[in-house]
Amino acid sequence: MFDPFHEVVTNVSKTIMQFEAQLRRPVIGVMPAYFPMELIYAAGGYPVQLWGNNLTLEKSDAYLQSYCCSISRSVLELELREISKMVKAYAFTSLCDTLINLRELYRRLFSKPTLQLSIPITQTEEARQAYIKNVLKSVTTGLEEITGQQITQASLIEAATLYGHTRSLQRKLYNIRRQKPGIMKNHDFYTVLKAGFFLPAGAYNQLLETLLHNLEALSQPQDSRPKVLISGMVFDPIDTYKIFDELKFDIVDDDLANGWRTVSKENLQIENLVEGITQYLFNPAPCCCIYNPENDRHTYLLNRVKQSGADGVLFWYIKFCEPDAFDRPQLMNRLKAEGIPAAFIDMELSMSNFEALKTRINAFCEILEG
Repeated sequence: MFDPFHEVVTNVSKTIMQFEAQLRRPVIGVMPAYFPMELIYAAGGYPVQLWGNNLTLEKSDAYLQSYCCSISRSVLELELREISKMVKAYAFTSLCDTLINLRELYRRLFSKPTLQLSIPITQTEEARQAYIKNVLKSVTTGLEEITGQQITQASLIEAATLYGHTRSLQRKLYNIRRQKPGIMKNHDFYTVLKAGFFLPAGAYNQLLETLLHNLEALSQPQDSRPKVLISGMVFDPIDTYKIFDELKFDIVDDDLANGWRTVSKENLQIENLVEGITQYLFNPAPCCCIYNPENDRHTYLLNRVKQSGADGVLFWYIKFCEPDAFDRPQLMNRLKAEGIPAAFIDMELSMSNFEALKTRINAFCEILEG
């Protein structure tokens, strides 16, 4: 039942070009994270999400230092090697200094249009909305210039309904995993999420509905295995989840930017688009890259662990994400103070040898079993 999703992830370029021809919409690459896909779709674009890849870094190091985050370096590698020819434009957010500078690199190195949804660092809701009002005007105008189509109320309603349905189906998938640990392999679960980065929302929703119907008919496995929640920015490299499956280690929940933090977002409210985009960006899940002092990450993460029944937390750290690294020591201390085992694993997206990683995951598994 997972084969269609594996097919997409194995053949990303083929998938995108196939649907680009069918939809006749320009492909717009979305750089991590939290850019509302609804805006691109409402403008007549075909959004695909670029959260990094496992390519060896051959050219990007000439433009980004080795201590910059490997997500940015790996997506830059795609354009430098001319692998992403089907992408007609890029949409950025301002989550970190590297992403902001990456947009400037794209503007200087490549002829493709770029636009940026800057996320404000402000104390109040009113200040956020005032800032986003100006930013949103620039973003929507830029999208309309790229696609040649106008964003209308009708197109916004269609987009909000479509992508809201996608996230509601993904939340059902998360709920099944929490309620029936071990019902699906960890590698299969994250392959399903990753396929959604590249498929058009309509086609992806159909596959998800079929999958959920099949999963709901299955019984929960009876064997008891260590359960963990993972936290970080991205769940890649995707092949690492075969290690969890081999060690009989169930991931029952996550706090990932391209996982639950995005999936948990409700339908984009378009009656007041500025207010809707503000709510979309800042709620409900807190993120190390978004300043929102009213939404405490410590309490939030602790509650997620308790609700999921996880035995411990594994911080999934992609080098060199500074916001994620700054938050981690305090979060780990809070978890340990509550008697919840916590550890972290750091890695590069381009890594291909997972033996050392397997040893560290196995060691944490033994701690949980003990």
